[in-house]
Amino acid sequence: MKKVFKVIFFFFIGLYIVIQLFDSMDSPAEESTEFETEDIDRTDTLEQELMVTHKRVWRDHDDSKREVQYGVSSLTDYSSFYFRDTVNVAEDGTEKTFWHNFYLGLYTHDKDLVKPLEDSIHVLAESRNISGEELVYTVVSLVQDIPYNYILSDDSCSKHTDHPCVPNQRYGVLSPVEFLYSLSGDCDTRTVLLFTLLKNMGYNPVIVNSAQYGHSMLAVDVPTEGDYFDHKGRKFYFWESTATGWLPGMLPPEMSNKDYWTIILDYEYQADPTRSY
Repeated sequence: MKKVFKVIFFFFIGLYIVIQLFDSMDSPAEESTEFETEDIDRTDTLEQELMVTHKRVWRDHDDSKREVQYGVSSLTDYSSFYFRDTVNVAEDGTEKTFWHNFYLGLYTHDKDLVKPLEDSIHVLAESRNISGEELVYTVVSLVQDIPYNYILSDDSCSKHTDHPCVPNQRYGVLSPVEFLYSLSGDCDTRTVLLFTLLKNMGYNPVIVNSAQYGHSMLAVDVPTEGDYFDHKGRKFYFWESTATGWLPGMLPPEMSNKDYWTIILDYEYQADPTRSY
């Protein structure tokens, strides 16, 4: 009789294990922390903090392998988003003044919040003995390696099918922290992040925009050759940041008229007073 009870007992134990196995196969996988580039959902941000960690591995300008890792809190991302989404930008009727004040506001708000990435870059620099102008190349190549996303102020993503697209973002730009959090960035999203990082690290970055070309670029005073403009007694070289392979001094051929470029924000937080759109 005892043997019969043992057989029945182990039969039910085995049946339970089998049922649990099939249930686990049918249950959905744990939700991924990756972003859908079609939308940035902040619905639950204030209810539960999420720490997003990004590990970036890329090739520098000299084909050296580089790697950094940093984390951004969803609450920090929300703080940066809220500032961008509600800030009142001082205007005088010109695009130059508007973008100058807007970019400067983003930089001022986020300059201390990008420290996790900045610290990781410094660790990389110390471990690989990267310094001076070479470190500028490393920072720019890191941002260039992040795939391009359209950041639009409206919902016209259907017109842009060659890259992922984030719609309905005020002024069509994301702040430095939002970019680091979502890894979604267009031209001026990138230039403002690069301005912030390089300025924090003691360099002299410049942001230039072109109303005619509808584009934003970085400019730096590193010694090189190519397309440049004179500013405060130094040569500043144009630097495209939306794709890999671009070096300072390389203006895209379709954007090569330097008269169409205007200094929006320089390392002393000034715009070029001699030009207006």
